[in-house]
Amino acid sequence: MRGDGGRFVRPCDAPALVVVFERELEERLRSSVYAPPSQLGSLPMQFRVLALRSDGSTQPLTVDATDAAAARRMLARDGLTPLELTAAGSLGDGLKHLSLGLSNGRPATGRAARFDVDLFCQEMLALVTAGVPIGEALETLASKEGRGAGAARPNVNSDSLLGKLHARVREGLPLSAALAQHPAVFPSVLCESLRAAERTSDYGPALERFVRYRRLTREVREKLLAASIYPMILLGVSSLVLLFLVGYVVPRFADVYADMGDKLPAASRVLLWVGSRIGAQPWLAAGGLAILVGGIVAAVRSSRFRSGVMSVLHRIPRLREVLAAAEFSRLYRTLALLLHGGIPMVASLQVARGLLPVHLARRLDAAQVAVSEGRTFSDSMREQGLSTAVADRFFRVGEGGGKLAEMIDRAADFHEDEVGRGADWLGRVIGPFLMLIMGVVIGLVVVLMYMPIFSLAEAIQ
Repeated sequence: MRGDGGRFVRPCDAPALVVVFERELEERLRSSVYAPPSQLGSLPMQFRVLALRSDGSTQPLTVDATDAAAARRMLARDGLTPLELTAAGSLGDGLKHLSLGLSNGRPATGRAARFDVDLFCQEMLALVTAGVPIGEALETLASKEGRGAGAARPNVNSDSLLGKLHARVREGLPLSAALAQHPAVFPSVLCESLRAAERTSDYGPALERFVRYRRLTREVREKLLAASIYPMILLGVSSLVLLFLVGYVVPRFADVYADMGDKLPAASRVLLWVGSRIGAQPWLAAGGLAILVGGIVAAVRSSRFRSGVMSVLHRIPRLREVLAAAEFSRLYRTLALLLHGGIPMVASLQVARGLLPVHLARRLDAAQVAVSEGRTFSDSMREQGLSTAVADRFFRVGEGGGKLAEMIDRAADFHEDEVGRGADWLGRVIGPFLMLIMGVVIGLVVVLMYMPIFSLAEAIQ
């Protein structure tokens, strides 16, 4: 296939792809315009793209779309994979770099950031399905880190994570083993899936299944997070109002009531005493508040504290069901991913163990022992309380029809839908409940501040 500039690029020619990244994007940036006729002139953003065709050749394009995600979808419909995506803006604003490349987890600003495993797998999937060998695909991604101004040819940054992976693969190490050398970055699920794929050297399906796995598990987390955002905002705002009342308003009331002494109600005297101490020593109060916040943050980071909190949350009836559905969906999704990759059931259970909380990991150990002794998967999971009635039915159907991996995947789908419904219900219930509690607390503070005035009015009457 001949590109727009007449240069031949072979699917496996990684150096040619690297040169195209540096030169053709600038030389041929305006050589073509890509946009559906129905959308021309109506979309606000313009994106400059270097797209990878199915035959391995590249093509520079200009895409009109509402955002970067829409631009990628438009390209995907025509079988194109974006290698570089740069937003040009709608009103001449400055270019915003949206490169799909990886820089050892560092964005264009140079500030440190986490290595994006999801993006790495998506880019590897795009290159591998285009016919680029694993070694050259890693070289293509790693070379983007070595680009410099005026460089005739990008160089691989050997000190970066991608550079190290490329070096290990060039030395003859399998990709799964190279990734396993960085357990803090690459999850064991990915390493085991790729290790199974290396038997046939067919990395594409394994990477595609892992990308889907990460997307679905991320959606479950986002559902739970979305359900907790409003209650957390409500709790934070109410706490700030309470701090303002106790730290600013109450001390001023304490000065007004200073001469009343024992005539004040007992509850009001306690509140005014606290307020006067805060007003007299505000920095000491601020320091105590900072220590309290620091202690809470340290406790949240403690695995023992988190385990205790989860143990308490699992005792709340409706919340217990939602959390169990989320944990089961992740377990089932992981097992389905590994089984689809050809990994035996016992080994899959061992890998999935590391993704579970302690109380479920122990049950999974017992289920793994039962499976290794010849028990069926469905019986082992049911006896250890690791399957619901619906999931158990899915497992039995899968065992009877020889489609266990597919049925486990469907069980994960079912429980993810259950998580979504439960998260919506919790969001509707917890928000008003917190509003009621904080309203009562703030109202109590206000009433205690005004009780002496009521008492004084009664005495005058």
